[in-house]
Amino acid sequence: MPHVEKAIKDWQQEFEDLQTSAADMMQVAFPSLEVMQSPTGCCETRLHWQDEEDSKASGYVCIDDFMQATLQFENVPQSVAGQALDEVFGLGWFDGAELGVRKAEEGVYYWTDETNAAEWEVSVLSGGLATLSIEYTSAPDIATLLDALRTAYEDPAPDEDLDEDQDEEDAAT
Repeated sequence: MPHVEKAIKDWQQEFEDLQTSAADMMQVAFPSLEVMQSPTGCCETRLHWQDEEDSKASGYVCIDDFMQATLQFENVPQSVAGQALDEVFGLGWFDGAELGVRKAEEGVYYWTDETNAAEWEVSVLSGGLATLSIEYTSAPDIATLLDALRTAYEDPAPDEDLDEDQDEEDAAT
């Protein structure tokens, strides 16, 4: 059975390499993520983030054994979360947020991806904050969102974009 033991060890190494590659991908997309050491409290591969400028904003990304990812970010500025989500998805993807998450009023907005059963939830909170809770989606989808979040933090869209769109909305009514 040594050939089977070797095959099992090879498979385990490939799996660990895949998990490491997924974590690396997340860190490339959002460099502030730090790998947590075991035990993580959930998935073996878990990365954590704490905004250095705003001690309230924080979050984590987990990658499970099936290479599905979960993202939970709390107290993110709504302008940042909205800019990133609206860039990745476009407007109208989240139930009730037809004008996009960036312009959404306080409340909870959902989208379920029927192709992979991923659940996307955005809670717009008072004070211009948002919580992102995304479960069971592909690791590349989370990396794409993380990249858009990083871009929104580093290069926020001007607030006048919101005012211009509101003026257009008011003129249409």
